[in-house]
Amino acid sequence: MNSRLMSIIRKEFIQIFRDMRTLVMILIIPIMQLFLLGYSATSDVRNIPLAVLDQSRSHESRALLDSYRAADY
Repeated sequence: MNSRLMSIIRKEFIQIFRDMRTLVMILIIPIMQLFLLGYSATSDVRNIPLAVLDQSRSHESRALLDSYRAADY
């Protein structure tokens, strides 16, 4: 069984290296996706609308609201 599996793997590698388009699809496209998605996907959260109903109007709630306003997010 092991020799049969190795012969199939060998045959597939020969087929892949014979066709350059397949080789490009296997190697180059995932590398391009890695760079493109690495630059486009970030975990920064910016410009989120926030509504707060401050019914108590205490010093603590005002300080909390001021800290929200001062943040860059």
